[in-house]
Amino acid sequence: MKKYNTYYYLLFVLLVMGAFASMAQNSYGFKIMGMVAFVFGLLFLTQLVYHLKNKSKVDYLIICELIGLFTISIILGLRVFYIHFELVELLFGLAGGLLVAVYSIKVFKLFKEIIQKNKVLAWLVFCFYAALILYILSMTVTPFLPVFSEVFGIIAFGLLVIFVVISYIKKELYYGAEKGTSVSFIAKSKDRSIVLMSLFLLFTVYMGLSKLEVLPKMYSDEFPQAYFELVNNAELGLESAKDGKLRHEEFKERYDQFLENFSKRNE
Repeated sequence: MKKYNTYYYLLFVLLVMGAFASMAQNSYGFKIMGMVAFVFGLLFLTQLVYHLKNKSKVDYLIICELIGLFTISIILGLRVFYIHFELVELLFGLAGGLLVAVYSIKVFKLFKEIIQKNKVLAWLVFCFYAALILYILSMTVTPFLPVFSEVFGIIAFGLLVIFVVISYIKKELYYGAEKGTSVSFIAKSKDRSIVLMSLFLLFTVYMGLSKLEVLPKMYSDEFPQAYFELVNNAELGLESAKDGKLRHEEFKERYDQFLENFSKRNE
């Protein structure tokens, strides 16, 4: 796990660079973010293949976690490049559900084990994983239950704040003969929960600051603004397919045809 930390760090830097480039109205910012999503997917796939090859230490929770993360990363990358295929929302939801199941089992096992030695640490671990699970639900239920998406996100952020505040107050915790921070104990669980939580935290901070107009919204000149509004409505489940197509898909086809005809007239 540790050998991938350098790659994660570089991808986080590229993600932030892409976001700031997009906020500065540079269209390549979105492309950087899309490529970062794909590279994240490749990293998770690499770890999955390595784990499957190591047959002496097969952990099905790790396998399921990596499958879920790989699927979500690739779909997010496709979204950045406006590539949509049938049932993609269902696949995205299933991948999110798989991660929720993995982290639910994980937190149940950890809580049961830790509470016997340190109740404060056990509840901190519970808060962390509960926040992570709610963030995943907030992201994946949007096309199906958009009303609950924001509620899950708010509760998740509240739990994360509790975790951070108590972890700051209780800087060092004992677990038997071991001593360390709550984050160091979570890191020993050998999953990708800290990486995923860092991504969610970045997204939450950006959403909050953009709503307060401290940071500008991200920009893309690939399509007219109306297209992105239609995409947003589709992701929120506010429209259904007509003749097998969503409105933003039909809009994109007509817009591409318009550009093609316009190009031919100017040749």
